[in-house]
This record gives sequence, structure tokens and C-alpha cells, in this order.
Amino acid sequence: MSDLKASISVRLAAAFTLVCALSGCRTTYTTIVQDRETVTQLAPFIYILSGNYDGSATVSDFKAAGDLGIGTFAGLDGEAVMLDGIVYQVKGDGSVTIPDDRALMPFGACTLFDCDRRHKIKNIKSYESFGLALEDAFDNPHIFYAVKAEGVFSRITVRSCDRQTKPYVPLSEATKLQHEYTYSDIKGTLVGFWTPHFMPGAVGVPGFHLHFISNTRTQGGHVLDFAADYLDTAIDPTPRVTIDFSAPADVPLMRDEIDRHVHDSEKKRK
Repeated sequence: MSDLKASISVRLAAAFTLVCALSGCRTTYTTIVQDRETVTQLAPFIYILSGNYDGSATVSDFKAAGDLGIGTFAGLDGEAVMLDGIVYQVKGDGSVTIPDDRALMPFGACTLFDCDRRHKIKNIKSYESFGLALEDAFDNPHIFYAVKAEGVFSRITVRSCDRQTKPYVPLSEATKLQHEYTYSDIKGTLVGFWTPHFMPGAVGVPGFHLHFISNTRTQGGHVLDFAADYLDTAIDPTPRVTIDFSAPADVPLMRDEIDRHVHDSEKKRK
């Protein structure tokens, strides 16, 4: 994989080929693991935003590209949280399991996490206040940041979705039926990414996109809001992103009101 010097470069992961057999060429993620300064994304966000929930990359592929990340599973079957190289699946009923390595993922983002900087953020009243405080610590607002924040949450609200059936509806419609859970005085870890605000929603979610997993590995989900006295927060500035455009798009990609769909899909609905 070539060493690109631009601060942000979007490369097609489909260009990486390990084996060409009679059945055709096979995309691999094994070479991506060499670059510790890259966010690897399994597809542009607009794929899942439009309702492409089948996926072609596996959990094994995802783990080959990083050790910290977030995503979802085929059919929108819950939320993915990868911490310390282990992928957890938070189902719609709130239960947490470890998925089979062969399970498919239509969307995910991960990186090989390095704790380049550490911050203790105190008196956190909300997701918004945490985000504002952490953004103040960023040296460069034009690159990606991987985030890992550990501590005791006085309150955290998360969501997860049930597996969808075909014909698939757009993500903003599917999340209208999301299950939301609020936990109190719970120890756990936030993992995820901050994407520069100038990035379009068709590519990724601008700002913070975080998932949660408890220390007991029995609660988690997509983060909607939280409060904590303080969180020990590690960040990994990441100047490059690799996006795989080889994933199938059986559902036509939306063209209008993309930012509204991103907002409706990612925020608290109740």
C-alpha cells in the first residue's frame, strides 16, 4: 500500500488483492493492517444510510484492519463495538454476544489504536459537553481522531436495532423503532471516532460517532447521551482514511437530504 503524504486521502480498499482464483478476485484486508495511522471503513456511510444492510466484509476482515472500532452487522442486527481487538455485538434486546468471525458487516470503521494523548475530562453533563471539551484538545481539526474514554458513567443512554427484513428501508426509518436503554452508575468504555466537520455525511458521520461497552461486557450500544464526573480519555490523531467501495449496493443510494437522514439516524429519537 503506497504511503500517501496528503493529510487526508481516500483510497479504494478494493484495489488490494490477495488471490485471484477461477471464481474471480478476492478482496483482502490483510495489507491494511500495516498502516497504524489509517481509519479503515468498510463502506461509505451512504451505503448503510440508504438501506444496504447485507454487507460483504466479515468480522474477521474487520479485526484484520484494526483493534478499536464501531459498526453494525448484516441486516442491521445490532451494534458492533471493537475494543482491544475483540468484537462485541449488542443486539436489539440489549444483550451482548461475541459474533462468529464469518458474520457479515455492512458498515464499520476501525483503526490500530495508539494512545498518543490522554486527557481527563471532568464534570461531564452531556454528550455535547464532552464533545466540546475534547474538541478543544485537538491540535488539528482537519484530521480524524480515534477515541477511547473509560470511567464510571452516572448516566448513559444507548440504542440498538433489531435485525431488519427485506425490502430494507433507509437507516433513518429503521432507527424509528430502535431500542433505547439508560444505565446508571455503570463502568465502561466509549470507543469511536471524530470526523472533521467538513466531511460530507455521505462519507462518514461528521463529529463524534461513539459506541459503548460496559466493563462486564453485558451492556452497550450506540451512544445517544451520557453524564460522568470524569472520563480518562485517550485519543489517536489519524490523518488517513481508507474506504472500501467494493461492497454491493443493492438498494439505490439516496441523493437528497442526506444531512437530515444522517441526523435522524444518529441522534436520540424519543
